[in-house]
Amino acid sequence: MTNGSLDQHLFPNGSRNGGSSNGRRRTGAAIRRWATRYEIVRDIAIGLHYVHHEYEPMVLHRDIKASNVMLDSSFRARLGDFGLACTVAVNRNSATGVAGTWGYIAPEYAICGKATRQTDIYALGVLILELVTGKRALDDDHVVNSDDMHITDWVWRLHREGRLSECVDAAVLAAASEDEEEQMGAGEDAARLLLLGLACSNPNPSDRPTMPDVVQVIVKSVPPPEVPRQKPSFVWPPPGGWASDDGSTSSSMMSDVNRSRDEQQVSLGQPMQQGRTAGRYASFQVQGAQERATGRHASFQLQHSV
Repeated sequence: MTNGSLDQHLFPNGSRNGGSSNGRRRTGAAIRRWATRYEIVRDIAIGLHYVHHEYEPMVLHRDIKASNVMLDSSFRARLGDFGLACTVAVNRNSATGVAGTWGYIAPEYAICGKATRQTDIYALGVLILELVTGKRALDDDHVVNSDDMHITDWVWRLHREGRLSECVDAAVLAAASEDEEEQMGAGEDAARLLLLGLACSNPNPSDRPTMPDVVQVIVKSVPPPEVPRQKPSFVWPPPGGWASDDGSTSSSMMSDVNRSRDEQQVSLGQPMQQGRTAGRYASFQVQGAQERATGRHASFQLQHSV
């Protein structure tokens, strides 16, 4: 893609804190605009909604992160690198085998090894927080104590302290200082996305929103989600079993693990097939405001890497 991957602009120079050796970040000029970041979030969400709820068979990405988001010449985002993705049979809702990148892996996924829509949504939540804050999921810059090792811990702490606005990337605030519309976006809209990012990255999968919920929040059809001030504790297995977003329930962690071993070869997601869903980059293109808002007419395009 013309403008490479999102991480090259959000975290330039390849350093862990996204900055130069003297600690100052040099975020790409285009990505400093709040409107650009909001559109990137919208594009990613619509793409993920498409593969989760519209494309058949359902596709789980399993490695959503900034380096897997490709940007075209207009900085429109395409969810890319489906190398770890898998399709899931119509009568199933999960795939077996932990894949992905630390910092984006949902707690239950690390324990039971089953990828679901909810595990993709967890990773999306982390990515949304990265886009708003300009910080990596695992970043020494936001560590105040051992409780701040992950970006969700840091954002949740500031939310608890009533300081959520302090999470917004300083580069965005600086760029918005002379633009009233950008200032408004970097305020109200940033709070909307921060709350959405926290809701998506809730430690407990049953408390995360679905992709239709996520898209509605982003296109402002509904208010941002209500998020508790205190980060919820991860409980696994949950009392009464785990109800996935399609209504099915797993009775316990061990039954999930044991059953997944037996099903892995026959009914769960298989690697994406060459010529249809294989290849390194798949893009989602939505044209028109109505289509962007609903995702109904998103097109699934394969782009083979060389």
